[in-house]
Amino acid sequence: MTRRRRTPEQAREEILTAAADLIARHGPDGVGLRRVAGAAGVTHGLVTHYFGTYRALVQAVLRRENERQRERVRDRMRADNGVPYAEGMTKVLFDTLTDARYVRLWTWSQLHADDLGTSSSGNLAELVDAIEHGIRDVLPEPRRPDRARIEAVVLLALSGAYGYALGRRSWLAGLGHDPDDPDHDESFRAALSSAVAAHLTGR
Repeated sequence: MTRRRRTPEQAREEILTAAADLIARHGPDGVGLRRVAGAAGVTHGLVTHYFGTYRALVQAVLRRENERQRERVRDRMRADNGVPYAEGMTKVLFDTLTDARYVRLWTWSQLHADDLGTSSSGNLAELVDAIEHGIRDVLPEPRRPDRARIEAVVLLALSGAYGYALGRRSWLAGLGHDPDDPDHDESFRAALSSAVAAHLTGR
């Protein structure tokens, strides 16, 4: 195989991209360092040089993918002037969930968090912090939800959005609907936004 010249940064990014694609399609247990090296067009030794072990490579993939999604959230918050309220919150979740590769990686990582030594708890707390700060800037005290209510809303939005992303095709087909019709996604997002807004404001 002819190997083209890359900078260390390019090689590392291409290894991570190849690993993310393979892991999303086959699950981490069905891949391995040699398979990633072949897909990236580099030697097994180069992958080992950058990442050491396969477990470390999987962790690096998850960190990169999570950072990409956090940047999406930050972009949405900037667009919403720092306040990802109910509609904005569910919009950014649904934007994230259009990335089927990320959904598969995220789901697997949640099921194997203990084995990987990873946790999303800190990232989730940061999201709640940002939402709480934004709400404090725009809502007067009597109408302002407390921390526990904001956390419950975030969990509700995450559970509804991720559950729908994982089961939507089989569930919609089971109800006799076309899973590829985008109107169903919009309808579900509107319903979830309404439920989230109602709980967030105490209606």
